[in-house]
Amino acid sequence: MQLGMDPNCVRLWWKGTQGMVWDQLLPMLLQMKGTWPNPDVIIMHIGGNDLGKSKTEIFISTIKKDLLSMKSIFPGCVLVWSDILPRSTWRNTENTAAMENIRRLTNERAKKVLESMGGVVLRHNQIQVDPKSSMYRPDGVHLSDTGIDMFNIDMQDFLEKWESEAK
Repeated sequence: MQLGMDPNCVRLWWKGTQGMVWDQLLPMLLQMKGTWPNPDVIIMHIGGNDLGKSKTEIFISTIKKDLLSMKSIFPGCVLVWSDILPRSTWRNTENTAAMENIRRLTNERAKKVLESMGGVVLRHNQIQVDPKSSMYRPDGVHLSDTGIDMFNIDMQDFLEKWESEAK
């Protein structure tokens, strides 16, 4: 899937694993580094499955350490944090309000770390937990087809902006 991008100018390589957790990201990137072309941009949409499993400060510290490692492994690459999305249901707790606070804090801390390294944050402001919006499947965790379309539009908008600025 090219997100409408010209394949002669931008080639997208997708690596998605449902249920993936943060500790799997760096080993996966290292494995891919040997077989895929060097990326200009890495968009990371990961972390939602980690929230609530450990203390928030420990998780944020791990994110920071790994982002710094990624920057040294891919020095010419723009690292992009795709915000962890809100959910109406979280697997590790029933306290949705507390998880929303943790989600926001994690996104904000990741943003600060990335921006200090020259990275970028990809927001998904249109994707909200609202029964009227039909962005989520009934489980309250996974995006519906409408939500996936909106998520992909956000990525396409980001990539188009990045491509125009890179020229």
